[in-house]
Amino acid sequence: MKRKTILIVYNVLVLFNLYFIIAAVFTAIYIAIDYAGLGYIADHYAAVSNQQHTPIGIITRSLYFSFITLFAVGYGDMTPFGLSRAVSMIQAFVGFILPYAIILNYAIINPNVIKFKK
Repeated sequence: MKRKTILIVYNVLVLFNLYFIIAAVFTAIYIAIDYAGLGYIADHYAAVSNQQHTPIGIITRSLYFSFITLFAVGYGDMTPFGLSRAVSMIQAFVGFILPYAIILNYAIINPNVIKFKK
């Protein structure tokens, strides 16, 4: 493989892992907030049987909400309450800033990686 191809594959894998780790950390924060009773995430369109506070329900809701918030999709089917609102604002900010930080990494810090046509 060419060096450039290896670099691209490496960067994509690093980016994928970075997003996954950030989402996992925020998922753990949402779960901790829910168990501490400081806030929760309400699923407005789930069946009544799925809205119970079972461990698997809290984990899946938190994981889904974390990924949706990080990628700025925001379907509107879930709403954070209590301290989860503040955490979701921070996570949304991280989700908005992260792509710009990655672009700046290549444009400013490592300009020799990108070759522009003249």
